[in-house]
Amino acid sequence: MSRVEGHVDLIRDDESHAIVNVNVEHYKLVMRRREMMQKQKNEINSLRQEITEIKSLMKELIEKV
Repeated sequence: MSRVEGHVDLIRDDESHAIVNVNVEHYKLVMRRREMMQKQKNEINSLRQEITEIKSLMKELIEKV
């Protein structure tokens, strides 16, 4: 493996020629951010489903009146 010029945290795999980030803390930070974003998306989808259900129930109530 050889260092990528101008980048302290990057190395190049000599076999695959892939560039690899060896900064573990940065990787962990990126993974935490990704997890938080996924949780937010799930929460938003849950709220959308609840709103849809509330709208449906309100329409039923209006039709009965």
